[in-house]
Amino acid sequence: MTYVTRVAKLGLVTASVVACAALGGQATSLVPPHRSATVAHASSEMDAAGLYNRAQVKFAAHDASGGLADLKSMLAMTSGDADALALQAIWSEQIEDAATRDAALRRLSDINPAAALTARNVIDGVNAAAQIVPSTQTVAAASSPTAIVILGYGLRDDGTMAAELVNRLQIGLRQAQATPDIPVFVTGGVPKNGITEAAAMKAWLLSHGVQESRITTETRSTSTVTNAQYTTELLQQQSISEIILVTSPSHVRRAAANFAATGTRVAGTVTTETDLARFLSPYTRAQQAGIRLEATRAAGIPVAKTGLPQPAPGWGALPDAADFAGLSDVVGRFLDVLMESSGSLSAQ
Repeated sequence: MTYVTRVAKLGLVTASVVACAALGGQATSLVPPHRSATVAHASSEMDAAGLYNRAQVKFAAHDASGGLADLKSMLAMTSGDADALALQAIWSEQIEDAATRDAALRRLSDINPAAALTARNVIDGVNAAAQIVPSTQTVAAASSPTAIVILGYGLRDDGTMAAELVNRLQIGLRQAQATPDIPVFVTGGVPKNGITEAAAMKAWLLSHGVQESRITTETRSTSTVTNAQYTTELLQQQSISEIILVTSPSHVRRAAANFAATGTRVAGTVTTETDLARFLSPYTRAQQAGIRLEATRAAGIPVAKTGLPQPAPGWGALPDAADFAGLSDVVGRFLDVLMESSGSLSAQ
Protein backbone atom coordinates (compact mmCIF):
# COMPACT_ATOMS: atom_id res chain seq x y z
CA MET A 1 0.00 0.00 0.00
CA THR A 2 1.48 3.38 -0.96
CA TYR A 3 1.85 6.31 1.43
CA VAL A 4 -0.78 8.33 -0.49
CA THR A 5 -3.25 5.44 -0.41
CA ARG A 6 -2.77 4.99 3.34
CA VAL A 7 -3.39 8.68 3.98
CA ALA A 8 -6.50 8.68 1.78
CA LYS A 9 -7.92 5.66 3.57
CA LEU A 10 -7.05 7.20 6.92
CA GLY A 11 -9.03 10.34 6.15
CA LEU A 12 -11.98 8.34 4.87
CA VAL A 13 -12.14 6.02 7.87
CA THR A 14 -11.67 8.82 10.39
CA ALA A 15 -14.39 10.90 8.80
CA SER A 16 -16.69 7.89 8.61
CA VAL A 17 -16.23 7.05 12.29
CA VAL A 18 -16.99 10.60 13.36
CA ALA A 19 -19.90 10.80 10.94
CA CYS A 20 -21.53 7.79 12.57
CA ALA A 21 -21.39 9.58 15.91
CA ALA A 22 -22.66 12.80 14.42
CA LEU A 23 -25.77 11.15 13.07
CA GLY A 24 -26.88 10.57 16.62
CA GLY A 25 -27.03 14.32 17.17
CA GLN A 26 -29.09 15.28 14.13
CA ALA A 27 -32.59 16.54 14.87
CA THR A 28 -35.60 15.75 12.74
CA SER A 29 -37.09 18.60 10.74
CA LEU A 30 -40.57 17.06 10.82
CA VAL A 31 -41.95 19.36 13.53
CA PRO A 32 -45.75 19.89 13.81
CA PRO A 33 -46.79 23.42 12.76
CA HIS A 34 -48.47 24.15 16.12
CA ARG A 35 -45.67 23.23 18.48
CA SER A 36 -45.31 24.60 22.00
CA ALA A 37 -42.54 26.96 23.07
CA THR A 38 -40.93 24.08 25.01
CA VAL A 39 -40.88 21.81 21.97
CA ALA A 40 -39.54 24.63 19.79
CA HIS A 41 -36.72 25.26 22.28
CA ALA A 42 -35.82 21.57 22.37
CA SER A 43 -35.80 21.41 18.58
CA SER A 44 -33.50 24.44 18.42
CA GLU A 45 -31.10 22.77 20.83
CA MET A 46 -31.02 19.61 18.75
CA ASP A 47 -30.52 21.65 15.57
CA ALA A 48 -27.52 23.27 17.24
CA ALA A 49 -26.16 19.88 18.27
CA GLY A 50 -26.55 18.66 14.71
CA LEU A 51 -24.55 21.62 13.41
CA TYR A 52 -21.82 20.92 15.96
CA ASN A 53 -21.67 17.28 14.92
CA ARG A 54 -21.63 18.14 11.23
CA ALA A 55 -18.78 20.59 11.86
CA GLN A 56 -16.80 17.84 13.58
CA VAL A 57 -17.32 15.53 10.59
CA LYS A 58 -15.96 18.25 8.31
CA PHE A 59 -12.96 18.89 10.55
CA ALA A 60 -12.21 15.15 10.47
CA ALA A 61 -12.24 15.38 6.67
CA HIS A 62 -9.87 18.39 6.91
CA ASP A 63 -12.60 20.76 5.64
CA ALA A 64 -11.86 23.55 8.10
CA SER A 65 -13.83 26.23 6.25
CA GLY A 66 -16.92 24.04 6.01
CA GLY A 67 -16.75 23.10 9.68
CA LEU A 68 -16.32 26.72 10.71
CA ALA A 69 -19.39 27.71 8.69
CA ASP A 70 -21.46 25.17 10.63
CA LEU A 71 -20.07 26.41 13.95
CA LYS A 72 -20.95 29.98 13.00
CA SER A 73 -24.55 28.92 12.39
CA MET A 74 -24.60 26.98 15.66
CA LEU A 75 -23.23 29.89 17.67
CA ALA A 76 -25.97 32.10 16.28
CA MET A 77 -28.34 29.80 18.22
CA THR A 78 -26.20 29.13 21.31
CA SER A 79 -23.60 31.87 21.54
CA GLY A 80 -22.20 30.69 24.86
CA ASP A 81 -21.28 27.12 23.98
CA ALA A 82 -17.70 26.71 25.22
CA ASP A 83 -16.89 23.69 23.06
CA ALA A 84 -18.04 25.40 19.87
CA LEU A 85 -16.11 28.56 20.69
CA ALA A 86 -12.97 26.55 21.41
CA LEU A 87 -13.26 24.71 18.10
CA GLN A 88 -13.93 27.99 16.31
CA ALA A 89 -10.72 29.46 17.69
CA ILE A 90 -8.66 26.33 17.03
CA TRP A 91 -9.81 25.79 13.45
CA SER A 92 -9.73 29.50 12.55
CA GLU A 93 -6.00 29.22 13.25
CA GLN A 94 -5.86 26.41 10.67
CA ILE A 95 -7.14 28.74 7.92
CA GLU A 96 -5.16 31.71 9.29
CA ASP A 97 -8.26 33.73 10.21
CA ALA A 98 -6.79 35.65 13.13
CA ALA A 99 -9.81 37.93 13.58
CA THR A 100 -12.25 35.06 14.13
CA ARG A 101 -9.74 33.18 16.27
CA ASP A 102 -9.18 36.14 18.57
CA ALA A 103 -12.87 37.01 18.82
CA ALA A 104 -13.69 33.42 19.81
CA LEU A 105 -10.92 33.40 22.42
CA ARG A 106 -12.12 36.71 23.91
CA ARG A 107 -15.69 35.43 24.18
CA LEU A 108 -14.48 32.13 25.61
CA SER A 109 -12.31 33.92 28.18
CA ASP A 110 -15.38 35.78 29.41
CA ILE A 111 -17.54 32.69 29.91
CA ASN A 112 -15.02 29.93 30.68
CA PRO A 113 -11.40 30.96 31.31
CA ALA A 114 -10.25 27.35 31.74
CA ALA A 115 -11.67 26.42 28.34
CA ALA A 116 -9.98 29.45 26.79
CA LEU A 117 -6.64 28.32 28.23
CA THR A 118 -7.17 24.85 26.78
CA ALA A 119 -7.95 26.30 23.34
CA ARG A 120 -4.78 28.39 23.48
CA ASN A 121 -2.80 25.32 24.51
CA VAL A 122 -4.07 23.48 21.43
CA ILE A 123 -3.33 26.40 19.11
CA ASP A 124 0.15 27.04 20.49
CA GLY A 125 0.89 23.33 20.79
CA VAL A 126 0.06 22.56 17.17
CA ASN A 127 2.05 25.56 15.96
CA ALA A 128 5.08 24.47 17.98
CA ALA A 129 4.75 20.80 17.06
CA ALA A 130 4.60 21.61 13.36
CA GLN A 131 8.05 23.21 13.60
CA ILE A 132 9.75 20.31 15.39
CA VAL A 133 12.77 18.94 13.53
CA PRO A 134 13.31 15.34 14.71
CA SER A 135 16.76 14.71 16.16
CA THR A 136 18.56 11.91 17.96
CA GLN A 137 20.55 14.41 20.05
CA THR A 138 19.80 14.51 23.76
CA VAL A 139 18.61 17.80 25.26
CA ALA A 140 19.29 19.62 28.51
CA ALA A 141 16.60 19.71 31.18
CA ALA A 142 14.91 23.06 31.70
CA SER A 143 14.78 24.90 35.01
CA SER A 144 11.13 23.99 35.61
CA PRO A 145 10.22 20.55 37.01
CA THR A 146 10.85 18.27 34.03
CA ALA A 147 10.47 14.58 33.25
CA ILE A 148 11.47 12.30 30.40
CA VAL A 149 8.44 10.66 28.77
CA ILE A 150 9.05 7.63 26.54
CA LEU A 151 6.05 6.68 24.42
CA GLY A 152 5.05 3.07 23.95
CA TYR A 153 4.65 1.05 20.76
CA GLY A 154 2.55 -2.05 20.14
CA LEU A 155 3.94 -5.28 21.59
CA ARG A 156 4.06 -8.56 19.70
CA ASP A 157 1.36 -11.11 20.52
CA ASP A 158 3.70 -12.95 22.89
CA GLY A 159 4.37 -9.77 24.88
CA THR A 160 7.85 -9.11 23.54
CA MET A 161 8.85 -5.70 22.25
CA ALA A 162 8.92 -4.69 18.60
CA ALA A 163 12.19 -3.33 17.25
CA GLU A 164 10.97 0.26 17.19
CA LEU A 165 10.00 0.17 20.86
CA VAL A 166 13.52 -1.00 21.69
CA ASN A 167 14.82 1.88 19.56
CA ARG A 168 12.75 4.33 21.62
CA LEU A 169 14.07 2.84 24.84
CA GLN A 170 17.67 3.05 23.67
CA ILE A 171 17.37 6.74 22.85
CA GLY A 172 15.38 7.28 26.05
CA LEU A 173 18.18 5.63 28.02
CA ARG A 174 20.70 8.01 26.46
CA GLN A 175 18.51 10.92 27.50
CA ALA A 176 18.14 9.52 31.03
CA GLN A 177 21.92 9.23 31.30
CA ALA A 178 22.37 12.79 30.02
CA THR A 179 19.91 14.16 32.59
CA PRO A 180 20.37 11.80 35.56
CA ASP A 181 18.44 13.88 38.09
CA ILE A 182 15.01 13.86 36.47
CA PRO A 183 12.34 11.14 36.52
CA VAL A 184 11.40 8.87 33.62
CA PHE A 185 7.80 8.10 32.66
CA VAL A 186 6.95 5.19 30.36
CA THR A 187 3.47 5.16 28.87
CA GLY A 188 1.46 2.44 27.13
CA GLY A 189 -1.22 -0.09 27.95
CA VAL A 190 -2.65 -2.57 25.40
CA PRO A 191 -1.41 -5.74 27.13
CA LYS A 192 -0.22 -8.68 25.10
CA ASN A 193 0.22 -12.02 26.83
CA GLY A 194 -0.54 -10.24 30.11
CA ILE A 195 2.19 -7.61 29.67
CA THR A 196 1.55 -3.91 29.07
CA GLU A 197 3.83 -1.76 26.95
CA ALA A 198 4.81 0.28 30.03
CA ALA A 199 5.64 -2.84 32.06
CA ALA A 200 7.88 -4.16 29.28
CA MET A 201 9.54 -0.77 28.97
CA LYS A 202 10.19 -0.51 32.71
CA ALA A 203 11.75 -3.99 32.78
CA TRP A 204 14.09 -3.03 29.93
CA LEU A 205 15.16 0.20 31.63
CA LEU A 206 15.79 -1.60 34.92
CA SER A 207 17.94 -4.17 33.13
CA HIS A 208 19.98 -1.31 31.66
CA GLY A 209 20.76 0.37 34.96
CA VAL A 210 18.00 2.95 35.45
CA GLN A 211 17.00 3.10 39.10
CA GLU A 212 13.48 1.92 39.85
CA SER A 213 12.82 5.03 41.94
CA ARG A 214 13.15 7.15 38.78
CA ILE A 215 10.54 5.24 36.76
CA THR A 216 6.79 5.86 36.72
CA THR A 217 4.58 3.60 34.59
CA GLU A 218 1.33 4.61 32.90
CA THR A 219 -0.48 1.40 31.91
CA ARG A 220 -4.03 2.48 30.96
CA SER A 221 -3.52 4.21 27.63
CA THR A 222 -4.48 2.67 24.30
CA SER A 223 -3.53 5.49 21.90
CA THR A 224 -1.40 8.60 21.62
CA VAL A 225 -4.38 10.67 22.82
CA THR A 226 -4.65 8.69 26.03
CA ASN A 227 -0.86 8.50 26.38
CA ALA A 228 -0.99 12.27 26.73
CA GLN A 229 -4.09 12.42 28.92
CA TYR A 230 -3.14 9.74 31.44
CA THR A 231 0.54 10.65 31.61
CA THR A 232 -0.36 14.28 32.23
CA GLU A 233 -2.47 13.17 35.20
CA LEU A 234 0.56 11.38 36.67
CA LEU A 235 2.88 14.30 35.93
CA GLN A 236 0.53 16.71 37.69
CA GLN A 237 0.48 14.47 40.75
CA GLN A 238 4.23 15.06 40.98
CA SER A 239 3.92 18.80 40.16
CA ILE A 240 5.78 18.33 36.87
CA SER A 241 4.79 20.83 34.21
CA GLU A 242 7.04 20.02 31.25
CA ILE A 243 8.67 17.08 29.56
CA ILE A 244 11.37 15.85 27.23
CA LEU A 245 9.45 13.65 24.79
CA VAL A 246 11.00 10.48 23.35
CA THR A 247 9.41 8.72 20.37
CA SER A 248 9.86 8.10 16.62
CA PRO A 249 10.30 10.80 13.94
CA SER A 250 6.97 9.86 12.33
CA HIS A 251 5.19 10.24 15.66
CA VAL A 252 6.85 13.15 17.41
CA ARG A 253 4.79 16.06 16.06
CA ARG A 254 1.45 14.39 16.68
CA ALA A 255 2.50 13.33 20.16
CA ALA A 256 3.88 16.76 21.06
CA ALA A 257 0.64 18.45 20.00
CA ASN A 258 -1.38 16.02 22.10
CA PHE A 259 0.68 16.64 25.23
CA ALA A 260 0.46 20.40 24.74
CA ALA A 261 -3.32 20.09 24.44
CA THR A 262 -3.46 18.47 27.88
CA GLY A 263 -1.50 21.36 29.40
CA THR A 264 1.92 19.70 29.51
CA ARG A 265 4.68 21.79 27.96
CA VAL A 266 7.06 19.93 25.65
CA ALA A 267 10.45 21.44 26.46
CA GLY A 268 12.37 19.23 24.04
CA THR A 269 12.15 16.09 21.93
CA VAL A 270 14.48 13.21 21.13
CA THR A 271 13.70 10.64 18.45
CA THR A 272 14.93 7.38 17.05
CA GLU A 273 16.71 7.30 13.69
CA THR A 274 13.87 5.43 11.98
CA ASP A 275 13.04 7.17 8.66
CA LEU A 276 14.53 10.35 10.10
CA ALA A 277 15.28 11.94 6.73
CA ARG A 278 11.62 11.73 5.69
CA PHE A 279 10.45 13.96 8.53
CA LEU A 280 13.02 16.76 8.69
CA SER A 281 10.85 19.41 7.02
CA PRO A 282 8.41 21.32 9.25
CA TYR A 283 4.74 20.67 8.57
CA THR A 284 2.92 22.89 6.13
CA ARG A 285 -0.38 24.43 7.19
CA ALA A 286 -2.25 21.71 5.28
CA GLN A 287 -0.31 18.98 7.07
CA GLN A 288 -1.22 20.50 10.43
CA ALA A 289 -4.91 19.61 10.05
CA GLY A 290 -4.34 16.02 11.16
CA ILE A 291 -2.45 16.85 14.33
CA ARG A 292 -4.86 19.71 15.06
CA LEU A 293 -7.81 17.31 14.91
CA GLU A 294 -6.18 14.84 17.25
CA ALA A 295 -5.10 17.59 19.65
CA THR A 296 -8.75 18.59 20.09
CA ARG A 297 -9.43 15.00 21.15
CA ALA A 298 -6.54 15.07 23.61
CA ALA A 299 -7.91 18.32 25.01
CA GLY A 300 -11.18 16.52 25.77
CA ILE A 301 -13.40 18.60 23.49
CA PRO A 302 -16.43 16.40 22.71
CA VAL A 303 -16.46 14.67 19.35
CA ALA A 304 -20.26 14.83 19.19
CA LYS A 305 -23.28 16.12 21.08
CA THR A 306 -26.86 14.94 21.31
CA GLY A 307 -28.30 17.91 23.18
CA LEU A 308 -27.48 21.41 24.35
CA PRO A 309 -26.55 23.39 26.34
CA GLN A 310 -23.36 21.77 27.56
CA PRO A 311 -23.06 21.73 31.37
CA ALA A 312 -20.43 24.18 32.62
CA PRO A 313 -17.68 24.43 33.61
CA GLY A 314 -15.40 21.93 31.92
CA TRP A 315 -15.30 19.80 28.81
CA GLY A 316 -17.08 16.67 30.06
CA ALA A 317 -19.40 14.75 27.77
CA LEU A 318 -23.11 15.38 28.08
CA PRO A 319 -25.04 12.73 30.03
CA ASP A 320 -26.91 11.70 26.89
CA ALA A 321 -23.73 11.52 24.81
CA ALA A 322 -22.39 8.44 26.55
CA ASP A 323 -22.44 6.42 23.35
CA PHE A 324 -19.67 8.63 21.98
CA ALA A 325 -17.49 8.71 25.09
CA GLY A 326 -14.81 6.40 23.72
CA LEU A 327 -14.86 7.56 20.11
CA SER A 328 -11.79 9.78 20.28
CA ASP A 329 -9.77 6.92 21.73
CA VAL A 330 -10.96 4.60 18.95
CA VAL A 331 -9.84 7.10 16.31
CA GLY A 332 -6.53 7.68 18.10
CA ARG A 333 -5.82 3.97 18.42
CA PHE A 334 -6.67 3.51 14.73
CA LEU A 335 -3.99 6.09 13.87
CA ASP A 336 -1.45 4.31 16.06
CA VAL A 337 -2.20 0.84 14.70
CA LEU A 338 -2.07 2.09 11.11
CA MET A 339 1.30 3.72 11.70
CA GLU A 340 2.73 0.65 13.40
CA SER A 341 1.45 -1.85 10.85
CA SER A 342 2.09 0.10 7.64
CA GLY A 343 5.39 1.77 8.34
CA SER A 344 5.97 5.44 9.08
CA LEU A 345 2.98 7.69 8.55
CA SER A 346 2.96 11.44 9.08
CA ALA A 347 -0.24 13.26 10.02
CA GLN A 348 -1.76 14.79 6.93
